[in-house]
Amino acid sequence: MLTGIMKQLYFLIGTIFFLSCGAGEKNQDHHIYWVNSTKVSCVGLTPMKCLQIQKSETLDPSIWESFHESIQGFEYQAGYIYKIIVKESQPDSADLPADASSIEYTLVEILEKRQDLKLRINDIWIAIEINGETLLSEGDSLPLPQLEINVGEMRYMGSDACNNFNGGIIELDDSTIRFGIAAGTRMMCMDMETPDLFNATLPEVLSWKINENMLKFHDADGKEVMLLNKID
Repeated sequence: MLTGIMKQLYFLIGTIFFLSCGAGEKNQDHHIYWVNSTKVSCVGLTPMKCLQIQKSETLDPSIWESFHESIQGFEYQAGYIYKIIVKESQPDSADLPADASSIEYTLVEILEKRQDLKLRINDIWIAIEINGETLLSEGDSLPLPQLEINVGEMRYMGSDACNNFNGGIIELDDSTIRFGIAAGTRMMCMDMETPDLFNATLPEVLSWKINENMLKFHDADGKEVMLLNKID
């Protein structure tokens, strides 16, 4: 009697082990993908727009990489960050065109889809106030600093009211922003007060907030250091 029970127990344990191994092997080709809310310019056989992805359990917004392939069954909608399960498989090489990928990507499941709030800052802005000093006055014919923020490329560019500049964004989420060092032209204009003030203040910016069409930049102490108006 005891021997029969032991045999049944061993059989049950063996069956569970076999099934768990089979499930593990079956899911070895399943991977967690994060997909960013914007596409970026990339180069394949021709210039194109690519998804930005990262393969990991948890999201790190600073390490996106361009993804040149397509994911079968995945209907991408710009403006949203996705967490998905993707099956990677190797099709028969005899059926592949010479320029095709050796891996086939198929959507298994969408685990998460959320709106990317930082896209609100993706626009062109005009600085109208810096450190409490109003730059725009009635009858003022001088240009104002202009700032364009490209969230997808993680870059910023524009004019300080004298020179053009272009640089990378180090950190960006729905409330935090840090600008990297910019390269720019080096002209001397008749009035350098506003350009100098703008260039000295921008590196101090660590956070942002939008109220209607107004963008507010704050420093490490939470003090408002720049007010910008959206260009329609």
